[in-house]
Amino acid sequence: MRRLQNLLFTFCIALRCVTSAVGVIHVTGYVGSAVKVSCSYDQGYESYEKYLCKNDCGSNDDVLITTSNPVTSKYRIHDDKTARIFTTSISDLRSVDTGKYWCGVTIFGIDIYTEVELKLVQDSCCNSVKEVESYAGYSVSFSCLYESQYQNSLKYICRGTRPSMCLQQALITSYNKQNGRFRFDEENMSTQLTTKISSLTQSDSGRYLCGIQRNSDLHLFCAFELKVKDRCCDTVTNIESYEGYSESINCPHENQYQNSLKYICRGNQPSTCLQRALITSNNRENGRFRLNDVKMSRIFTVTISSLTQSDSGHYLCGVQTNSDHDVFSAVELRVKEWCCVRSTKITGTVGQPLTLQCPYPQQHQDNRKFLCKGDHRNSCRDMGTSQNRFALQDDIYSNSFSVTITKIQEDDAGTYWCGSDSQWRVGNYTKIQLSVEFCCVKSAKINGTVGHPLTLQCPYPSQYRDNRKFLCKGDHRNNCTDMLKNQSRFTLQDVSSSTLIVIISKLEAADAGTYWCGSDSQWRVGNYTKIQLSVFPQSTLGKKNPALYVIPPVLLLICILVLVYKYRHSRIEEAVLSLRRNASRKKSSKKVIGAAQSEIYKNQGVVTSNDQSTSNVYEEVDVEVHYENLTASE
Repeated sequence: MRRLQNLLFTFCIALRCVTSAVGVIHVTGYVGSAVKVSCSYDQGYESYEKYLCKNDCGSNDDVLITTSNPVTSKYRIHDDKTARIFTTSISDLRSVDTGKYWCGVTIFGIDIYTEVELKLVQDSCCNSVKEVESYAGYSVSFSCLYESQYQNSLKYICRGTRPSMCLQQALITSYNKQNGRFRFDEENMSTQLTTKISSLTQSDSGRYLCGIQRNSDLHLFCAFELKVKDRCCDTVTNIESYEGYSESINCPHENQYQNSLKYICRGNQPSTCLQRALITSNNRENGRFRLNDVKMSRIFTVTISSLTQSDSGHYLCGVQTNSDHDVFSAVELRVKEWCCVRSTKITGTVGQPLTLQCPYPQQHQDNRKFLCKGDHRNSCRDMGTSQNRFALQDDIYSNSFSVTITKIQEDDAGTYWCGSDSQWRVGNYTKIQLSVEFCCVKSAKINGTVGHPLTLQCPYPSQYRDNRKFLCKGDHRNNCTDMLKNQSRFTLQDVSSSTLIVIISKLEAADAGTYWCGSDSQWRVGNYTKIQLSVFPQSTLGKKNPALYVIPPVLLLICILVLVYKYRHSRIEEAVLSLRRNASRKKSSKKVIGAAQSEIYKNQGVVTSNDQSTSNVYEEVDVEVHYENLTASE
C-alpha cells in the first residue's frame, strides 16, 4: 500500500497535482542545533497517520518519521489534534539536512502533502558588533532597535555568540523585566529596547546578544561587546617634579562638559573616584590642592604645592556626566628627591675641628653663602648666624666655600645643607651627613688564648685617681656591660696613680669583642681606653708548625746533591780533554819516526854516526807516549 502511494505521489509531483493545505513552508535552522517543522491539516484527519519525508518520498527510506513511531535518534514528531498541527523536531542539524521536505497525512489514495523548504545557517552572530566600555562598579546600558511589527514580540538578552541557545540561556526577557543586576527598559510607543547592567565587575566583560522572537523564521539579533575595565586609562600623562616644589596637572575635557562637576582623585579606580576626590570644582581649595576651571579653554587645572615623595602615584581627573559613567583622564606623578651638586658623608671627632667643603656654580660668586642644619631643607637652621663655632670662608677662585667647625660637639651630628641659591633650585647646593664619634686615650688591639690569663692596662688622668674605675664590654660605650660586676674572672688592680690593670684569669672564646675602660662616668673625651680583644683556640697560638722541622734537612740534602753533581761533571770534562790531547800527540810522534827512518835510508854512510841519535829519539817518544797513556787511563 505504501509503495503504491509513493508511486502515485511521484507521478503527481511530475504533473504538479500535489494536494497541499497551505503553500510552501520555509524553515531556517542553525548548523549543529535543532529545528521544528510545524504542519497543519484539516478537520477530520485527527486520527490519521502523519509523517515527514524527504526528497520525492519515492521510497520507504525517504520517510523520516511517522506518528506510529514518533521518536528516533534524530527526529521526533508530535500531533496536536486539538490545534490540528503536527510538529517534527530535527536535531543535530548538518549541511546535508538542508533541502526539500514533505509533511504528509496518510489517507486512502493520494496522501495530503505540504512542501517544506529547510535552510541552514551558521550558529553565530553577528556581522556587526557594537563595542561598549565601562568601569568596574559602574552601570552600563545598551539599546537594541527593532521594527514596529515586533513591538509585541518576546525580547530577551543572553551572553555568548550562539543565537540557537540564546533564548534558553536568557539573562532576562521582556516578560520578566528585572532580574538581579539586569533590567529591561522599553517604552510602549518606542521601537527600542534598552538593557541596563548595574554594579559591573570585570567578569561581566564579553559578548551579549539582544534577541527578538519570530514565530515563522529565525529570531532577530543584535550583538554587543562589553569591556569592563578595573582601572583607567589607556593613555597616561607622565609628570615629574621635585620635593618642595609645586606642580600643576592639566585635565582636558570636551566642550559639552563646561558646566559639569570636575574633580581629581588618587588611584586608578573610576567607580570610587568621586567619593575619594581630593578636591572638586564646588570646593576649589583643600589644603595643598587647588582647582582652577577655565571653562572656555576646556581645561581645568589642579595645583599641588609643597610636594613630597609620598605624593608620587596615579591620579584621575574626572568630569561628571549624565551617562552611566563619568569621563576620566589619567596622570602619573613622580616626585623625585630634591637633588644637589653632591651628597657626602663625613665623620668628626668630639673636641676636634672639622672643615666642610661646599662647591657652587660660577654664576653664584656674588650670592650669599650659607650652611644650615635640618632633616629637610625647608626646615633647616642657619648655622652661620646661630653658632659662633662655625666659620665660613669663600674661595671664589675654586668656586667653593668652606665651613670650619672649631670644636665638634656630640649634638653637631645630623644633616647639613650648604649652598649659594636662596631659591633652592635643583643642583645648587650640597647635602652633608655628619656623624660624630668620641675619641679616647688610646685604642688598642690585643690577642689572647682560650684557657690562658690576660692582663689589660688602662691609663687615666691623674685627677680621676679617686674615681670609680670600670671595664665594660659592648660595640658602643652607650650600651656596654660592666664586666667587673658580672664576671668573677675579671679582677681590677689599681697599681699606680694613672694606670689601672684588669686581669682576666681564664679566657673564654666568648670574651672576644670591644671593651671600654676608664674612670670618668661622664665619658668625657680622652678619659677612657678602647680595647679590641681577639681570642684564639689553643691549637692556633704557641704551637709550632711541623713543617719547620722538615724543611731545613731537605734544603741541606738538595745542596749536597748539587755539589756532587758539579764535581763529577767537572771530572768527566777533564778526562774528555785529556783524550783529545793524547790523540794529537800520537799523530806528531808518527811523523817524527817516519822522518828519521827516511834519513837513515838516504844517509847510509853515516848510519853509524847517527844510530845513537835515532835510538835517543825512540826512547824519548816511547817515554812520552807511555806517560800520556797513564794519564788517560787514570
